[in-house]
Amino acid sequence: MMRFSLAGLGVAGVAALVASHAAAAPPVVAFAPPGAGQAGLGVGFDAAGALRAATCATAACAIERGTEIPFPAEMRAAIPSVQFSVVGIGAGRRAVVVTANEAKTGRAWSAVVVGPLGAGEPRLIFSGFTGFVVGEDGLRRGKRVDISGPDEDGARRIVVGDIQEDLSLCGRPAVLAPLLLANTDLKLHPAKVQRLSVEERERARDVTAVRAPASEAAPGFGLLHAVAATSAVGSPSALSDGNPQTSWAENRGGAGRGEFVLFNAPSELPISGLDLWIRPATAAVVDGVAPREFWLASEHELLKVTMPEDAWKFPGARYTIPLDPPLQGSCLALVTESAFDENPRARVTFSELRARTEFDTSSVPALVAALAGGGERAQAAEAVLRVLGQPAFEAVAVAYDSLDEGGRRSALNVLDQAPCITSLPVYLAAFSGRSPAQAIHARDHIRRCGKAAAPFLAQAASRAQGTLQLGLLGELVLADAAQSVDVITSLLDVDSRSRRQALRVALARASVVPEAKPRITAVLANPNASERLLIDVLRALGDRVSEFEPEAGAALSRLQTPNASFRTRFLLLQPNAELAARDPAFRAALSQGLASDPDPRFRAQALTVLKDPADFSAQVTQALSDPDMRVREAAVRASAALPGAVPALAQRLSEDPWPLVRIAAADALAASSSAASADPVLAKTLDHDESPYVRAHVLVALGAHRAVTVLPKIRERLTDKDEWPLVRAAAAQAIGSLCDEDSVQTLTSYAHKLADPMADANEHLVGAAALLALSDLHPADLRARLAPLQKKGAPAQAKQAADAVLRRRGTCQKSVPTKIPAKTSVPGS
Repeated sequence: MMRFSLAGLGVAGVAALVASHAAAAPPVVAFAPPGAGQAGLGVGFDAAGALRAATCATAACAIERGTEIPFPAEMRAAIPSVQFSVVGIGAGRRAVVVTANEAKTGRAWSAVVVGPLGAGEPRLIFSGFTGFVVGEDGLRRGKRVDISGPDEDGARRIVVGDIQEDLSLCGRPAVLAPLLLANTDLKLHPAKVQRLSVEERERARDVTAVRAPASEAAPGFGLLHAVAATSAVGSPSALSDGNPQTSWAENRGGAGRGEFVLFNAPSELPISGLDLWIRPATAAVVDGVAPREFWLASEHELLKVTMPEDAWKFPGARYTIPLDPPLQGSCLALVTESAFDENPRARVTFSELRARTEFDTSSVPALVAALAGGGERAQAAEAVLRVLGQPAFEAVAVAYDSLDEGGRRSALNVLDQAPCITSLPVYLAAFSGRSPAQAIHARDHIRRCGKAAAPFLAQAASRAQGTLQLGLLGELVLADAAQSVDVITSLLDVDSRSRRQALRVALARASVVPEAKPRITAVLANPNASERLLIDVLRALGDRVSEFEPEAGAALSRLQTPNASFRTRFLLLQPNAELAARDPAFRAALSQGLASDPDPRFRAQALTVLKDPADFSAQVTQALSDPDMRVREAAVRASAALPGAVPALAQRLSEDPWPLVRIAAADALAASSSAASADPVLAKTLDHDESPYVRAHVLVALGAHRAVTVLPKIRERLTDKDEWPLVRAAAAQAIGSLCDEDSVQTLTSYAHKLADPMADANEHLVGAAALLALSDLHPADLRARLAPLQKKGAPAQAKQAADAVLRRRGTCQKSVPTKIPAKTSVPGS
């Protein structure tokens, strides 16, 4: 077989060569000489880049006027590396195989061309894309062109056939439905093809089967599972169904050479031998014959098995195939080679193939004991236990608690194949155990069981305590939210406040599932439900309580009696506020409580939970003058959303004796979109308020208002070394909000303090605020300004902060609305 390539000589090069030798024929890339009645054949690309074939008597023939072979446009980039193989196919005849591979896309294309028998045009036997070209990953399929090695006469076979990604010879390419180019008529014909390469067959290990005594019982388990075959009379699964009376036979006739059956094998378990049945004891097989030789292929090894006799003469006989060293892998293929009778109607037949392992004589308890430690031997035992099915699953479940940690890990692997009713008690034990990895394993498989896990989870959660109980309830919510409501509500009526809080979270999660709604409304409507239970259910529903009307409202009305305790009234404020947005009765009750409830804790909480303070503006305004500081603070915060509240807020800021209220007023003014009129009051407060906390909040409010007229005072606060550090930090924040470009150098000097490991915490506080302000301003030379924070030896925190600031985008425009010249100098170090 001769190969030619255009590598290094592109289409332009071919064209130039033709132009420079106009009187001469262009070079032929490949030439198959004539012979045995077949015309000679030249194949190559012409000067225009077209693939052509022409009949030629000699290698000097021209191809420009030859038959064009359609060549895919998307493969043109591969033309310089196209290979042409002249293949002798026997009887003095030849074919040319063209192969193109496109490196970028990985696509491949082939063509098979022959010269005619006698006169005529060249014949295109095959052309097309090859490899896995259609279908989804794992199930792709396509075409393949194979050229065999030479036989004893030097002839090769060209085979064209199908390939499937999910049907290979344990990783080896396998051509399905093979068509052989015959040297008799130069056409493709169905053929029996040995898909194993000559090289691998020559290296194969030779094994001879031995007929087992009829009195000897067959050991072993059904570890092999036949999954596919290239051709079949009967299902390939008959070879692993445990019944030697069923059989599979190839359907090609003669020796059936190259046909194969694929088995899944346990990759963890070395196979030390095989038991083989050829002819069923009594079942009839039409045209069945016994194999003489066949192959056993795993992913890494090939064995040639020779039968000691014609097994068709011994119905029901079992043959043993010793394997030393053992075979190991996840795939095993049985490949036919020859038969004792190769008449055209013969069907080479096999009835059963069974693997032998070190555990052949082990009982189920012994296999379970072998799980101990979780090592390689345990993994091998896992494979056998999975095959044994339900009896093994039940034995593993019973023994789980007595195994060590490695053994439990292996036990869980076995139970992954078990029915949920068998595995769930063990999964719950693992979920509750001390091994985090096993808990995660168990959790994942509990979730796979879905609703089937709910009764087990409910029972376990009812008995559990602490964080384990909450974890189980979380899984129960996922498995069956409706059933979780029953369990959670049965646990809610307890004294522990922290326990009820955690259970409310679980109930809130369950409440978003539509199937849980009827269970929750049933609890709310239950006249015998305790007050504590109803309160916690209403609280758990949060801002979704209106979705459970009318039962939620009815339950709330039953609880809000004139004699209700303070605890009850206080805890029901949140659901009351939610329902007040829709129900005038609840709105009226909330208004009355805001205006006249004697307990200031109640009035403060009522102001805090209001959904829309505008609906209660009169009560909120009244509360701004409440004698209790907590009520005034809550009223101030509620007033931030009220139009026209700025004067009252400014009054609280300047007059209230409590810093906590003044802070709330500053925050409310900062949040109010109409609070610019309060800037003079904010500025005055900055000068006179004795609380540094108030001054800090005032500075933030001035920055939020873009109060540029106060900018000189803000700069002074930043550089005043006698001022509290938190106030100076707030001043830096305000400068960033005001986009004060004239303060960039001042901010830079403070930010550099972050690189000084000897600087105190106060300097670092101001420096961090200055760095954030620089981030807002984002001057063009920011990277250079922050270089000291990134230099070698700077604290890691400083480097991280500088990197984060450089990644941020600035929030400022190129200039501030009003330019206020800087009056302060850059502070020294």
